[in-house]
Amino acid sequence: MTLPEVCAGPLLRRAEPGRVLVWLATSRPLAVRGEVFALEQQPHHESPRRVGWGSAQCVRLGPRLYVHLVSMRPDPAIGRFPTDRLLGYDLALVVDDADDQPLRHLADLGLLTGPRAITVGGLPLPSFFLRGELRATNLLHGSCRLLHGLGEDALLAADELLAESARDLERRPSALMLTGDQIYGDQVAGPLLGHLTRLGAELLGPDDTTSVPGVPPLDQIPLYGRQELSRELGVTSRKAANHLLSLGEFAAMYLVAWDEANWPDHLPSTAEALAAGARGRLTARQRRQYSRELACLEQARRALPAVRRVLANIPTYMVFDDHDVTDDWNATREWRDRVWRSPGGRRMVANALAAYWAFQAWGNAPEQFDDQLLEVIAASPADERFDRKLWSFDRWSYYAPTDPPMLVLDTRTQRAFDSDRGAARLLGDRELDRLRLLAHQAGVRAPGPVILVSATPVYGLELQERREKFLADKLGPYEIDFEGWHSNLAGLCDFMQLLIDELGLRSCVILSGDIHYSLNVQATFEHRGQVLAIVQLISSALKHSGTLARTALHLLGAAIRTDHTRVGWETPPTMPVANRAGRLLTRKVNTDAWTKDGPVFLTPTLAEKLIPDQPPDYKETRSYVSPDSRRTGLIIGDNNLGAVSLRMRDGVVAHRLLARRGGTTTPHTVRLPIQP
Repeated sequence: MTLPEVCAGPLLRRAEPGRVLVWLATSRPLAVRGEVFALEQQPHHESPRRVGWGSAQCVRLGPRLYVHLVSMRPDPAIGRFPTDRLLGYDLALVVDDADDQPLRHLADLGLLTGPRAITVGGLPLPSFFLRGELRATNLLHGSCRLLHGLGEDALLAADELLAESARDLERRPSALMLTGDQIYGDQVAGPLLGHLTRLGAELLGPDDTTSVPGVPPLDQIPLYGRQELSRELGVTSRKAANHLLSLGEFAAMYLVAWDEANWPDHLPSTAEALAAGARGRLTARQRRQYSRELACLEQARRALPAVRRVLANIPTYMVFDDHDVTDDWNATREWRDRVWRSPGGRRMVANALAAYWAFQAWGNAPEQFDDQLLEVIAASPADERFDRKLWSFDRWSYYAPTDPPMLVLDTRTQRAFDSDRGAARLLGDRELDRLRLLAHQAGVRAPGPVILVSATPVYGLELQERREKFLADKLGPYEIDFEGWHSNLAGLCDFMQLLIDELGLRSCVILSGDIHYSLNVQATFEHRGQVLAIVQLISSALKHSGTLARTALHLLGAAIRTDHTRVGWETPPTMPVANRAGRLLTRKVNTDAWTKDGPVFLTPTLAEKLIPDQPPDYKETRSYVSPDSRRTGLIIGDNNLGAVSLRMRDGVVAHRLLARRGGTTTPHTVRLPIQP
């Protein structure tokens, strides 16, 4: 298999006045250097002025996979990279330990002109800027990018926006936040799986196909033949027929998701798959599925040049959600313990986390990852420490250098469980302590605001939360994704009390994805008289939409009630025993939250009727806000990207949902006050 020398990248990652990071992956060991330039117009057509430089740290993941993180610092003569000025960067690559070889820059690699160019707006280099005193903070956010998902990739809208605003820093976004499910480890398209297995073995060596304990050689498992195997590993995903398992397969998925050069020239047709990989065992349903996946993959391939440009021209921050590993990842204590006890399941999760570190997390905040973690990952899954180190690592959350500060939450690996199958507290006590530390490091100050990134929305559809609570005992926690913030009210209240009582916040903006539709929510949470105003902005999915889903979501948006209020108590209030309504309230069929030893939330009308003499400790409101388009309901079901503009002086946040369909981008805009 012929691999490109640069397999993915450059991706522009964390960028701040003291340092700019650029990531790339190569198929052989290279020394990489970087330079930052001021792109303002120069007199007499002089070359751009160099304002910083640096070199890369490299980690070898396999004999043909090396990941590099280039750290560029400002020229000591200026001390800091300039803000509110257009900047660009270039990279120089040379074969490692070969000083006599010429440096090859982005132009020599064909990345500045021609079909693989990564520049925007006619600029000579990939570009960006660092926001300083500009009136608005402009950010993009999105989630859930399934390559074989229906519809067009909404990152096409980001490419259009960057091209239009390349030189206009008042409009150009200064950061992109990818809020989870950047890949789907469990839901993998049939036409792609064989290529991922072969590519993984090429990258990490032939032992990659036999590196998962208790699993047959990966290249001998039939197409759509991993569902039962996944169950044996403890996984609960219902769409795991082609689940990624090895580190090589997970790494290959990232390379394919980010660069078309890693795709085969030709994806096998259904007939070819039957003859080669499926051994004639595909059912009629699987053949139809294969054909649909094939068409969607080709659509995804066509969008990848735009995806590469976007990731090269905007500082990008990322965080995982469940599908970056597998559906229901750490949903319950039962799930976590069962998968840990399975050597193959334990290795699969560790492989996914190692790939997540290499391709996503490293560029977020590299200081959080100690040398021991890097050594274990570089040593490959054969190292006996590999599984334990990756499962126990507890510093995936971080802050991003935006204004206002952005705190990115790990809602997956640091959960706390009150029972084996009950809903988790999404942030356990140790992660709440870490959030306190991150808030201090980020310079969060009362009364705020602050930007919070939670992969799953803190405030989604109230109707959906009631449905999940009603069905949890009947269908089990994995059938209905019973793992939202409101699924465990003790965890929600702990989080809110930290924000309100300890950090002194009175306003915040929450960016989320996960749910495959988009929504704008104005909410408040009050604890003993102190009110936190919340703007919840949801953008999902980048590529995961279909006509039936859009229609159903539109109808749902037209039917739901727009305003909701609940009051609550830290522990169950005293209620007259003889009260029939009270007895009904405590039955499991009831969808108001009533527990014996935790927070209790009721509608104000019901609370006044049942408990008139006990003032509540909490009050929660939420209102769903429709975009200004007359034809748009509360819910956007098209593939979309969120464009956020925070104007702190005006106390307003604008959210433009850039919906992608039929080759065009349609904006749906809402404006919400930030302050209480």
